[in-house]
Amino acid sequence: MIRKLLVALSATLISASTLSPALAFDPADAARIKTLVDTGMQYYWTGGDVKKAEAEVFKGITLHGRYDVVEQSFREAAKLAPERLDFLFAVASSQILQKKTDEAAQTYRAILAKNPNSFEAQAWLEALARVGEDETLASLSHQSLAGLDASRAETYRRRFVRVEQIMAEKHNIDVPVVPGKTTIVVLGYALAKDGTAEKPLLDRLDLGLKAAQANPEARVMVTGGQPQVGVTEGDVMMKWLVERGVDRDRIMIEDKSKDTVGNVLNVANLLRRHTADTVILITSSSHMRRARAVLEEALDQAGIAAPVLSVVALDAPTLGEAAKVTPDERLVVYRDLMRVSGMWAYPGLQQ
Repeated sequence: MIRKLLVALSATLISASTLSPALAFDPADAARIKTLVDTGMQYYWTGGDVKKAEAEVFKGITLHGRYDVVEQSFREAAKLAPERLDFLFAVASSQILQKKTDEAAQTYRAILAKNPNSFEAQAWLEALARVGEDETLASLSHQSLAGLDASRAETYRRRFVRVEQIMAEKHNIDVPVVPGKTTIVVLGYALAKDGTAEKPLLDRLDLGLKAAQANPEARVMVTGGQPQVGVTEGDVMMKWLVERGVDRDRIMIEDKSKDTVGNVLNVANLLRRHTADTVILITSSSHMRRARAVLEEALDQAGIAAPVLSVVALDAPTLGEAAKVTPDERLVVYRDLMRVSGMWAYPGLQQ
């Protein structure tokens, strides 16, 4: 796979000895590529002053926002190193973040023009067709994918079918009582600037407390590693539950992740060591379809057969409203599924 051939950020400074003479970078190009990659990932994670980026990195180019900076960074890097298809994959990921799905599809086709055997690019074309609910295009894309690798293509077909099933299911708001080894997973939500919990997180915690009380033998896993004033979501969630009577020894903290994909991958790794017969997943209704799709995929990859029972903290006016799946939600569900499946958003840099 392409991602196995990619290296970490430092590899942008490839020495001439590692490339054929025709592909060797001159030092100026190598330095420019490093600046572009650094800029792209900085704006991906934290944003920044777009006008400053225009003046200092992209003279003569008008930029229109944080992810436009990311896209242009990798687009220019791809021009300097046209053999680096990882840069084109990064361009496509940036376009998806901006909901420019038609442009992303064009970028994946450009990758296929350079490498007709790119399973990853063709898989993304099928995923984007499914995002757009274009069954004819999805079928044609799948045929092309199966022509590259029939077994892997069937694996992705099953993933896509499962995602559609999850998006069609009704939300559950009732806490289950589950016998056997159970782990309650409460997903985090960004803290306020002062390090306190916002309402969506408090709603999730309230439901997590009810689940812990209804299942007194269950472990409780709290997740989230984005810090504010020195504390992470996981820290705040653990303290909140302990203050309300949950034994600290029951609680596991996953506080290394920065987003939903990191959440579920780390949860799956923890559950490999702390086995569970059943997982009760708790998050907001607007987040559940994506969270469940990627958690089930992460557990499957980890060889964990525990079923996932979902319970939502309702953040819509009614369950009927919460049941509606918007085009934007379809896009982020498929985007994160592809990442968890092994297709990095920014190959070698960000999963």
